[in-house]
Amino acid sequence: MAQVGIVTDSLACMPRELAREHSVGIAAVSISINGKSYLDEVDITSDEFWKMFNSNAIKQFSTGAVGPGEFVRAFTEVAKTTDSIACVVVSKVLSATHQAATEASETVKRNSPGLNIEIIDSKAVGGVETFAVLEAVRAARAGKSLAEVVQIAQDVISRGKLFFSLETLKYLIKSGRAPKVAWVGEMVQVKPIVGFTNGSGVLEQLARVRTRHKAIEKMVDMVGQYGDTSKPLHLMVHYTDSREAGEELKNQVCSRYKCAEVYISPFTPAMSGHTGPVLGLGFYS
Repeated sequence: MAQVGIVTDSLACMPRELAREHSVGIAAVSISINGKSYLDEVDITSDEFWKMFNSNAIKQFSTGAVGPGEFVRAFTEVAKTTDSIACVVVSKVLSATHQAATEASETVKRNSPGLNIEIIDSKAVGGVETFAVLEAVRAARAGKSLAEVVQIAQDVISRGKLFFSLETLKYLIKSGRAPKVAWVGEMVQVKPIVGFTNGSGVLEQLARVRTRHKAIEKMVDMVGQYGDTSKPLHLMVHYTDSREAGEELKNQVCSRYKCAEVYISPFTPAMSGHTGPVLGLGFYS
């Protein structure tokens, strides 16, 4: 029996080379910039987005959920080599992507009797999604059933944490996804640290700092606060406009805690357009 296939969305911010290595299908979020449509990390890369952002060329930005058609494409491609697919998606509290994936799975299954597809809510985004995908891939390669792969992905999600520091809250507030008390931090000109730590799938405000240096210090401390650091960490560092800051954060976490697996990955354009400059990390132990 063929191993279970894995699909995710582009908001996992999974490095493309890692997705190719593990044959993970990625359904891209749709983006509109100044009225022109793009697919996240397909028609526009993170570097291209930041060139536009830093030159003040972006006058209008919006995103939609991953369209059902993108999931149909991804499911159909992965189904060429398997009869079972596990699909890990962004928190359904934040996006209609979960519903789009569900609709697409029903469409594909009507055309492919015997195909089984399970949609998994990551209750987060970014690194938490990616690690759920990676563990699902490893389980599939070990010959686990679809039900077992889903259970393993959900176990990682239950232990996964994600937090990131923003230069400003104005983009997140504009997107409608900011924590309810976000406007307070914007008024007093602090750099908020927000994230997903309690399993609700809702973005939480976790801390406030004054500088990027303090943000790095605080997030390194928060790994110990929110994670079980008696066990090796699986770590993904996210950045937007400064890979150097991402490398600094990665090095500080790895110098304090034992890390079994480490990646560094930029936020995709769909993520960056709603956050502005960001530095953060996702992990589980």
